[in-house]
Amino acid sequence: MKYLKIIIILAIAVLLLVFFFKDVDFNGVVKIVKDINPLYPLLFFVGTFLQYIIRAYRWGIILEPHKKKIPLKTLYNCTAVGFLLNFLPGRLGEPVKGLLLAREEKIDKSIGLASVVIERMIDFLMVIVIFLVSLLFIKDSTSPLLTKLKLASFYLLPVMLFLFLAFYLLNIPKVFSLVEKIVTFLAKIFPQRYRERLVRFLLKFLKGLKLNLPLTGFIRLLFASALVWISVIFFYWLLMPVFNIKTTFFGTVPYFSILVVFAAIPTPGMTGTIDMGSKLGLMQLYNASSETAVAYTLLVHFILIISWTIFGFTAVWMQGIDFKILKRIKEKKNHEMS
Repeated sequence: MKYLKIIIILAIAVLLLVFFFKDVDFNGVVKIVKDINPLYPLLFFVGTFLQYIIRAYRWGIILEPHKKKIPLKTLYNCTAVGFLLNFLPGRLGEPVKGLLLAREEKIDKSIGLASVVIERMIDFLMVIVIFLVSLLFIKDSTSPLLTKLKLASFYLLPVMLFLFLAFYLLNIPKVFSLVEKIVTFLAKIFPQRYRERLVRFLLKFLKGLKLNLPLTGFIRLLFASALVWISVIFFYWLLMPVFNIKTTFFGTVPYFSILVVFAAIPTPGMTGTIDMGSKLGLMQLYNASSETAVAYTLLVHFILIISWTIFGFTAVWMQGIDFKILKRIKEKKNHEMS
């Protein structure tokens, strides 16, 4: 089953790459890339580093109820290692970074995993909110693709808000007590030898989802989350005029929202997914030529790969992490999830 999943993921990546490169004049792509001022890709690279720092700071806020004052250096290093491991199929970097931080800071691994889930939930909600806000500033909203994104966002927003309400309710003792009873009851369908360990893990995981933050903590969390995505989108927008793609900062948000949707498919290194999503968005939203869309996308993806590699291996060295340890963490994670 494990290998079948990997084969399916790789097949999706290859199929998307075929469509991405279909009917493209490669000489035209090379010419466009050659004319690029190297200062702009460098700024994009620096922007990626800043994003890691902000993400690390936000992660520390999420973990404050469980352990205060986790060093920013450790949070950053685990974040960078997580991106590095996303070269593997199945986006394993996300859970492994949570388990790695739990190991480095001696907190429960279920809390480390739960903090990563909260991160992704907040990210998804923030992208939806920023997209809906951006619609107020976009003059031309007649694109069929933009209309579909708008409709999807209106449906997804209440779903995400409901999930956050559920997380909030977990902070109420009576609600959590009821959840404990439900989990214990449902666990009876599993064999006795696994049941106790499974219940213990799930309850610790649910406790990790509890955001017991003061009002100032929530404000800091929301501010950091907004800053993550505003900074990311800013650098994507900064690179667009270099390719003669004319749009505003807010006009870039729908394009980036498409990238987020495609990137959710867990191909190794976002191969094919981010590429096809980018090409589709650039051509449908801004009427970019196929060659321009491919040139912009290849440059962005190349910078991302370089940043994941440099920042990731630097973090491994700074944190003193052995890749054998990462392998054991991954194997332990797979064992506990099975």
